[in-house]
Amino acid sequence: MINRLLMELYDDYEKNNIESLIEFAEKTFPQNGTDKLFIGCVLIMFSRASGFKPRYSISREQLSSIVLAVKEKIGETHLLAFYVDRINTKKGISKYLANVVKDNNIDDYANLILDYLNQFKPDFVKDLKQYSIKIEEYIKNENK
Repeated sequence: MINRLLMELYDDYEKNNIESLIEFAEKTFPQNGTDKLFIGCVLIMFSRASGFKPRYSISREQLSSIVLAVKEKIGETHLLAFYVDRINTKKGISKYLANVVKDNNIDDYANLILDYLNQFKPDFVKDLKQYSIKIEEYIKNENK
């Protein structure tokens, strides 16, 4: 579900329209900086999309990876701040992230976004483990 939504937001982005992204972020996340971090991370993902059909490289996993850059640090600076200050070439991204990357609560904002994204994480192994006792019994019976 989230991947489809991100693709639709990307389609608007390709038309130079990010209003739907802003609206989604404001409805989904607190407007304390979490919304700006989400918008900035999504814009980073969109700006890096490439390939024959770039909208198919837009995914929950890509977005999670970008948000996790807040958790990775070089000294006292997290990687997302380094990206925004030194690598980023899109002014639109800096507009949303300039103040947020220096915010002391950025880890909390990132955690909230990651919790949201993890709601959409596939649970195949977890679901399978629920049946592990039955699976073990099945295997024992097969080997008899």
